[in-house]
Amino acid sequence: MKNFWDIVNHVVKEADIILLVLDARFPQQTDNPELLEKAGEKDIIYVLNKSDLVTRETLLKWKKKFPNCIYISAKEHQGTTVLLHKILEIAQGQKVSVGVVGYPNTGKSSVINALKGRKSASTSPHSGHTKAKQLVKITENVYLMDTPGVLPYMEKDTVKLAMIGATDFTKTKDPDLAAMELIKNKKQMICKYYDVKEGSPEKVLKNIAIRLKKLVKGGEPNINETARLILRDWQKGKINQLP
Repeated sequence: MKNFWDIVNHVVKEADIILLVLDARFPQQTDNPELLEKAGEKDIIYVLNKSDLVTRETLLKWKKKFPNCIYISAKEHQGTTVLLHKILEIAQGQKVSVGVVGYPNTGKSSVINALKGRKSASTSPHSGHTKAKQLVKITENVYLMDTPGVLPYMEKDTVKLAMIGATDFTKTKDPDLAAMELIKNKKQMICKYYDVKEGSPEKVLKNIAIRLKKLVKGGEPNINETARLILRDWQKGKINQLP
């Protein structure tokens, strides 16, 4: 992670404009004040990616909270034209470099590819995929710099990191705790997706295990395996707020 921070620090220092990519499902949890402090007085555009996974009402609420906020879906190529126009507006006809930063797995490389119109930056649904700075030309005057996802140095909440997808579901130390926290926050949505009745997070997790037939010897629910499946489906965007 230290080497990743070295890359990010260099990009933040060299960039004229900063794109801070947030997960539209968890804008506050994927905000990174440490990066913003390093950016100083530079222009910052908040990019709420994965906006196709939340309702418009939710997006409008966050738009009021975050200044210079643009919500997009890199996957669906929605909102990218608005984002490019915002960059060009700030650039005022000058040649600019734009640093794309944020937590792991918020979709930074996907945002770049959506702006470019074709695959230029390597992507993956797993966190930690980008390992080095990548420079991508968008227009004659706009260059984007992709960076590895980084966590604030003080970020130690492993349950939160698993819930927002900043750590890979296969590597989560306590998948049951992360899954139950996710169920607590998104209970109605998760129960609807797996077609189980609402209840306590622990009860819902057990019911999902039974429904998916994830059982251990004696017919008891396999909690950890089920928890990882829920985290996987969440991180891959299979579970969302839309009908």
